[in-house]
Amino acid sequence: MFVKEKISVVVILACGALFAGEPDLSAPVTNLIFTAFDTETTGFSPEQDRLIEIGAVRFRGNGEIIAVTNWLINPERDISIYAAQVHGIQSNDVQNAPLFKAVFPQFEAFCAGTILLAHNATFDVGFLRAELTRNQLDLPALPVLDTLPLFRAWFPGAPSHSLEPLSVYLGTPDDIYHRAEADAFHLISIFNTGMKQRLSIQLRQLEREAGGFKWINEGRSGCGRSLPETIQN
Repeated sequence: MFVKEKISVVVILACGALFAGEPDLSAPVTNLIFTAFDTETTGFSPEQDRLIEIGAVRFRGNGEIIAVTNWLINPERDISIYAAQVHGIQSNDVQNAPLFKAVFPQFEAFCAGTILLAHNATFDVGFLRAELTRNQLDLPALPVLDTLPLFRAWFPGAPSHSLEPLSVYLGTPDDIYHRAEADAFHLISIFNTGMKQRLSIQLRQLEREAGGFKWINEGRSGCGRSLPETIQN
């Protein structure tokens, strides 16, 4: 499917330090670098539940995979049976994992200078904001595009736009779903399929079709909201 290069990130960056300059909305998407990411949790409520996994894949808009990483997170609570039935992660799988406050700086550094992509981003961004607030960490100025409305715009004939049925519909199914790293790769596979018909698409159109940028620090003072400068091939 993809060549995966596992990396570890240990750089700690301050809020707002990742992005600089004005957005170049005319930049070709194929010239930009993205981070596809996904999360798994103990349940569905950002206020009551906790993150237990973050998977992230850094890639170019032309489909080239740059780096892959994944973190299990100790939620300091049991994982409910119904949540474990979805992703298969058990409480004993994360009991020795690092806490969120140790993991997030690594995730933030991994995303440096990229545009984040998440499927149904409201869920993932909501959990990240809740965890950051709970741990008294600054909310960084990370821009996120939601691929759920994007894929609805790109594949209007699909019977469902959830990752698994959409990947089946497009002929790119796999055996593993509902794990963070795997779902990040499914997102990229669907994105690449759509890009085959849109090789000249610019960031302006991508942003519009995705419903605009979500910012992890939305509504919070102290962090800027400028996009990363275009990263050329």
